[in-house]
Amino acid sequence: MIRRLLFSVSFFCCLGISAQYNNRPIPPELFTYQFTSYVPVEGYFFTSPFKMGVPPSNPNFKSPCPTILDSAGYVVWYLQNGAAGNSDLKFHSDHSKFSFYRNNGGVTTYFILDMNLHIIDSISNTNGTESDAHEFLILPNGNYILGAIRDSIMDLSAYTFNGNSGGTNTIVEAYVVQEFDSGHNVVFEWNSLDHIHPTETYDIYGYNVNGFDYCHGNSIEQDIDGNLLISFRHLDAVYKIDHTTGNVIWILGGESSSFTYTNDVGHGGQHDARRLSNGNISLFDNTNNHPPPHRSRGVEYSLDTVLWTATRIWEYIYTPSFFSIAMGNHHVTPNSYHLINYGLNYRPRPSFALVDDNETLLAECLWQDSVMNYRSHFYDLDFNFQRPTIVCNNDGIQLELTAPSGFTSYKWNTGETTQSIFVNTSGTYQVWMNYGDGMMGSFPIVITNPATECLSSINEEDHSEKLLITHYYDLLGREVLQPFGGNLYLIVYNDHSKRLMYFPK
Repeated sequence: MIRRLLFSVSFFCCLGISAQYNNRPIPPELFTYQFTSYVPVEGYFFTSPFKMGVPPSNPNFKSPCPTILDSAGYVVWYLQNGAAGNSDLKFHSDHSKFSFYRNNGGVTTYFILDMNLHIIDSISNTNGTESDAHEFLILPNGNYILGAIRDSIMDLSAYTFNGNSGGTNTIVEAYVVQEFDSGHNVVFEWNSLDHIHPTETYDIYGYNVNGFDYCHGNSIEQDIDGNLLISFRHLDAVYKIDHTTGNVIWILGGESSSFTYTNDVGHGGQHDARRLSNGNISLFDNTNNHPPPHRSRGVEYSLDTVLWTATRIWEYIYTPSFFSIAMGNHHVTPNSYHLINYGLNYRPRPSFALVDDNETLLAECLWQDSVMNYRSHFYDLDFNFQRPTIVCNNDGIQLELTAPSGFTSYKWNTGETTQSIFVNTSGTYQVWMNYGDGMMGSFPIVITNPATECLSSINEEDHSEKLLITHYYDLLGREVLQPFGGNLYLIVYNDHSKRLMYFPK
């Protein structure tokens, strides 16, 4: 209880002190950000920040680079590519593969990477569908599932939308689920218009005779029985469909819900509906259709398919609460961490936050102004990336930082591109080297005094064996860039070892 209180104090202190600064070293390609760790955790954050509406021709354009951060918020790896639309980097644990998607000129391609982060396969939608850029799954049998859109012409003049009659020739955007085998052949296809009528939509999401996105699917999940769960933003509902016949099994939320909520108002404009190992359903509730105030949240429901009730058993609402109108996800890990990614949302509100089952805030990230994430994930993976270690050397005249040899590309957070750099100012330094189809980041090294740092290692034969300090934490769990005299700090080294150290005045 005392620890939770201390970290709550640290949270509010940090809000007042560091709300608008960026505190992690980055290579030139990435957006700046502020990361705060309140409670040490083990794992990796996968995220894909981007700016909406900035074309590649704009001088302020930066290519979205799917990025992996370590548990302290330092860049471990990022995709190096000049394409305009990369997103949704994630890990498929059952297959030991990574994936992301790239939207180029309206065509979405999903890329699959091996454990060395090399691209080994790619796939796009087919059969006259338009790429949807919302979901990609690898099923237990190795098949791929992708979401897509197919246009159909419908006479909706007998129905009313936003108080007006629909058009006789409305272009209706149907949501399509396509499953591909190992040879990229379609083995299952499902079309929403075969099972869901456009009148199930809500008026707040709009009607357009030239392109009526009536359901807007945004996530697909294979349920434990092999059937599929699909989240429809514009229906405020999650549908369970039969993976063989395509028939609707049940509906959670929306105009035709199979369930009654026992202790909740339901969800609106939701994203990322997932079946958890405990049998519950998690999702990110944007709350678009809630009565005011709109407070976006991560939520978890228990479903009773005998009494047909849905009971909220967990939710997390950030303090202070806020509304995220679109995008977002809620990733629950096997260790019961909850990564809440807030989608279309900007500073001073967080881009994503990591909390535990007790709703304790463990970490959060704020990208620079006008930068957002479609999805982010947290994986407490059972392997370590092969991150290089920076060697520090000081001959009494100048301090030199050196990256390992054998790479063709080096990028320091200082902007330099050589294997070694000379340092004359205090700060945190990091270098990235080519690895797979991206750049692997070193462990960061904190230099507090360039005049004296590393002198103790001058006569050592192997400088790489020297332990280097990478992080300082005060007793409230806040990371500090430089310790102040007269205080006790938790010191973290580049081999992940830790010890308490007193810094005299």
